[in-house]
Amino acid sequence: MNLKFRAKDYTSDDSFESAEYEYFGNETEGWEIKRNGQPYLHLGPGYIPLKTISCGVCSTDIDRRFLPFPLPQIIGHEVLAEGLGDNQGKQFVVEINDTYEARGDKDLDLFCKEGIPTHSPERRVLGIDRLPGGFGPYILAPVHAAISLEGVSPKAAVLMEPFAAALQAILASPPKSGDHVAVLGPRRLGSLILAALASYRKSNHLNFRITAITRHDHLVTLSKAMGADEVIDLRKTDISEIKNQFDIVYDTTSTTSGFESALEIAKREVHLKTTNGQVMAGIAHLTELVVDELSILPYSEENVSFHWQKENRKNQNIFVFGGVSKPIKENLKKQFTVFEGSSSEAESILNSDSFSNRLPRFDLVVVSNPEELSLAIRPNPKHENSLVRPRGAILVDTTSVDKWSDDSRLVAKFFVNQKEIHSSRCGDFHMAISLLRDNPEITHALETNLISHRFSSDQLEEAYATAKDPSSVKVVVDFK
Repeated sequence: MNLKFRAKDYTSDDSFESAEYEYFGNETEGWEIKRNGQPYLHLGPGYIPLKTISCGVCSTDIDRRFLPFPLPQIIGHEVLAEGLGDNQGKQFVVEINDTYEARGDKDLDLFCKEGIPTHSPERRVLGIDRLPGGFGPYILAPVHAAISLEGVSPKAAVLMEPFAAALQAILASPPKSGDHVAVLGPRRLGSLILAALASYRKSNHLNFRITAITRHDHLVTLSKAMGADEVIDLRKTDISEIKNQFDIVYDTTSTTSGFESALEIAKREVHLKTTNGQVMAGIAHLTELVVDELSILPYSEENVSFHWQKENRKNQNIFVFGGVSKPIKENLKKQFTVFEGSSSEAESILNSDSFSNRLPRFDLVVVSNPEELSLAIRPNPKHENSLVRPRGAILVDTTSVDKWSDDSRLVAKFFVNQKEIHSSRCGDFHMAISLLRDNPEITHALETNLISHRFSSDQLEEAYATAKDPSSVKVVVDFK
């Protein structure tokens, strides 16, 4: 098959430029992609061509120039598409991670074998990392990432990617009956988390309260429509009045002040869903923490056994930074294989024979201060690898928090009080589709309340500018 078309590339100066693309190949032999007549990307077998119907604008698209992936690129990853060739007449939503598993490749890497294929360093990401995205008229989707849309309306389908991501936050930090949870910043993703919470509560027959926290009139109304039991308006209620009131706070503000507020009002846990790339509360690399779906927990006997609920594994290899107290080190050595040293020594260990033919990450890392914590997340500016496995945890020894810098006092107190920070990224489309099928009232709420603006594909720049406006909720680009 040969597809030739023009599309608008996003560039590093936050603008768009027209480019000519050509896709040539097929699912069994692979594809060649040319841009302006020059080789752009070679793809092996396992991709099917799809014609874009609609694509939502996400905050990741707005901040795309800040991500460590090459530009220019056709961006956009919240895609509803229709099939071509043998798939003519079918509609699909597309999971964004291009992995060995998604392509149907039998030669899996260690990350796939460990059950975390979406964290493979070899993956591409639709509309984010190399693979051309949904703001073009055609995409090439990994065959198992293109999911047939049955039982969910096209209006709701264009929201499937962010709804699945919202649901992932609930699965990573599930409320219990009797909990009181809050969504801080219920705009685009936050409103979807409200909907996911309401769906999860109903489907699992649980009893917990959902509160939205905002300071905008239109978000007060939206939050109630999306499933919030109550809304706190921060123009009328000071944050100091609601300290330690919520068992889980889902922070979707992408601001330093929002994160600090979340730390103050959480009674048990903050779930960090979006960030801004800045140091927050004295901790660097929180954006990367979310990318890797890591957790930061106070050190305890219980937390050394931490893993995600749906994972069936046990922690074995632990790295301990030099500043960690001696009693903790000695206790860990009774239960685990323990490595000790600096971040550079940790990298050397991961590259040694000790980790040959194994996932090159520690199951847990134990730190004693914010500097070590930041290094555990990203030890080396030359690459994007963490010291700890994706969906693993960094444990904080709080015995020396009195020595932490002033800008870390808030998070120090948070960990001393045995509170936790969790994070999550992409979600399972199959589960999201199932949940929406089972909760038609939530599907109706998504369709009715979330899409604030629609633009035709020739108005991409206007759509992008509108999505930057705080008064917009979800902007969608439609292809004829």
